[in-house]
Amino acid sequence: MIFLLLAVLCSTGNQLLFKVFARSGIDIFTAIVVNYAVCVLIGFGSAGPAVWPAAIFTQEWHFYSLVQGGMFVVCLVLLGLTTARKSVAVASLATRLSVAIPTVAAFLLYGDLLTIFKISGILASLLALYLSSSDRAGNATAFNSPGMLPISLFIAYGLYAALLKFVQEKFLNGFSYQSYVLLSFLAAFLISAALLAWRLLKKKEACHWRDMLAGLVLGCSNYGAVYFLIRALGVPGWQSSQIFPTVSIGIVSLSTLGAWAFFHEKLSRRLIWALAIGIGSIVLVNW
Repeated sequence: MIFLLLAVLCSTGNQLLFKVFARSGIDIFTAIVVNYAVCVLIGFGSAGPAVWPAAIFTQEWHFYSLVQGGMFVVCLVLLGLTTARKSVAVASLATRLSVAIPTVAAFLLYGDLLTIFKISGILASLLALYLSSSDRAGNATAFNSPGMLPISLFIAYGLYAALLKFVQEKFLNGFSYQSYVLLSFLAAFLISAALLAWRLLKKKEACHWRDMLAGLVLGCSNYGAVYFLIRALGVPGWQSSQIFPTVSIGIVSLSTLGAWAFFHEKLSRRLIWALAIGIGSIVLVNW
């Protein structure tokens, strides 16, 4: 239970930190780059060199880990932008509802049973996503507007989870999973660092210590979210069908409460309905 609680706290911390960054004028992308450097260092320090065999780049899954690293970057950037421009509650809901995408993929690729509960949950998640991303009048939003950010975040996180499930199903075992995650973090760092260096050279800017310190804090929280979830999945007697909805509901609820308490984010009636339907959809998809 302690690992489950820590996973929820760290994931919630990620989303609240982005709100702090937005209000403090922190450069989100610089913080993301430092965050991945921290994740790699913590991973090396905790796992040791045993997870990095000399032939790691000859593994069947190494290409997928590079793609996964790129998706890490995209997901975290979208999470930061959605949190800053919409709200913590909307960002949290979009990431948690994305479980619908790997659920559909599991049905199409692995022959998982698609029950009436899962179908209802997928449809409910789309309704919740629409309510949280549309304006107060319920109008559709243009692609370049902040309203499209939750939809983009939903798709990005869903594809990220679907890819992770695919690789885990086809290639990974108990030993290679840790290597895969670390190589993905390393790829995310290299990709984001290259993009940051290009931006700094183009604009002739320099990194500020505040942005790097913010990335240090984010990296510790981000690594904790992944590590503690893995530990929770390994606890005897707990099934993933119990853990994932519990974690998702915990993150949505705690993030919304934290945003209300610390940042005074107001919940419109439309968003309250989206949260209620979204929590219900998470339960149904994992039924």
